[in-house]
This record gives sequence, C-alpha cells and structure tokens, in this order.
Amino acid sequence: MINMAQFYNIKFLHEVEGLSQRQIAQKLGISRNTVSKYLKQNEAPTTINRQNSYIGREYSDETRRVLPIIDQWLEDDLKRWGKQKHTAARIFRRLQDEYNFKGSESNIRKVVAKRRKKLQDVFIPLDFQLSHQFQFDWGEADIILQGRTQRIYLFCMQLSASRVRFARAYLHEKQEAFLDGFVHAFEFFGGVPTEGLFDNLKTAVVKILQGRDRLEQEAFLALQAHYLFKAEFCNVRSGNEKV
Repeated sequence: MINMAQFYNIKFLHEVEGLSQRQIAQKLGISRNTVSKYLKQNEAPTTINRQNSYIGREYSDETRRVLPIIDQWLEDDLKRWGKQKHTAARIFRRLQDEYNFKGSESNIRKVVAKRRKKLQDVFIPLDFQLSHQFQFDWGEADIILQGRTQRIYLFCMQLSASRVRFARAYLHEKQEAFLDGFVHAFEFFGGVPTEGLFDNLKTAVVKILQGRDRLEQEAFLALQAHYLFKAEFCNVRSGNEKV
C-alpha cells in the first residue's frame, strides 16, 4: 500500500531528482509497475487506501466513522513541530466537539497510538544534501500579552538535511512579515540554501498553473533574486508533502 509520503517520494525522485522509474523502484524497494502507476496520478490514493483499511471489524462503527479524520490529523502532524502536534487527548476532545464522537477516550488513545505507529512505519524520509533545501511554513500560537490573549503567527523555517529550525513571531501573516522573516532566518543560519519548499500561500503565489508551476508574487521573486534561492511548491492541498 502506498501512502501520501511514499507517493510524494516517487514524485519527488522523478520530477526533482530526475531518477528513472527503475532507479526509483530500486531506491524505494517497490516494483516498477507501482512507480509507473503513481507517476500517472495527480492525487495520492490515500482516500481509497483508508477506506479499504477500515472495512475490517477491528473497530466499532463509531470509531470507524472517525478513523479517516484521525488519520488526516496525524498526517498533517508530519509537517508540524513539537507542541503543535496533536496529542491523543486533544484528538479525543476535537472529535467530541467537532464530530459529536460518543466513544471513550481510552479507546481513542489506543487507536491513535496504533495509527501513528503505522504511519511512522511506512514513512520513508528523503535524504538531503547539506545546504540544499529548507522548508517553510506558518504556525500559530496564543499568548498572554499585557494581560490579554493574543494570537501570534510564527514564521517557521527548517533545514531539510540537519533539521535545524528557526522561528520568529509576528502579529500577522502579511507580506512584510513574510519577507522580513527570511532576512532574519538566513542571518540565523549563516547562509542561504539553494532551494525552498513552500505551500501555496498567497504572499508567494499569485496563481497556480499546471503541475508545480506557479505565477509568483513580484516581491517574492525579488527576494529569491537577491538571496539566490529557488522556490518549489507543494501540490495543491498537499502541504504534508514536506517532511
């Protein structure tokens, strides 16, 4: 079974690294037919795979109802850092509040542990060269500022090879904060990687074209020209392509 991460590995190795189908099959330990099949698809087959995995009677009807939701949250957590990830208790509370879940918390804890382990077992991390790539994302947090609760936005950058991370807080996600974050991040890292991996955020992308092509914001292109790095973008609705 191919999951979202492995589907992206196939696409990445073919489109970015330029490996042949035979080389990809050897690297990932899968058949060439499988590689060929998923290179022809634009969307990862996670929905079909999940539905097939829920057919058995391992779970109650009430639990099976929320399994796709749990799996999606856990997959989304792959691109989050530390405290931003879901705990089993938080997943249980969200299921109660947002999906009227009637099952027990102890059962959800067992389900989350099992599904998280399964996801980790099939996840194949990519190897990156030092200084080659960084990954960017916005995060959010609530803080107490002058006695009042304030939502802040975290400019988050991570080096793909070393996993060294940089974060800087802003009061908004506007373009001036977006561009300013790069100045401080590159100063913190002491250099500029040759490539950045991004979601399709509006401060960077004007229009989504075919495949991974994008019409980019002029200010963002100017930033790339100044620091001499190239932006790569995830497929639409596939922010979890970042690893």
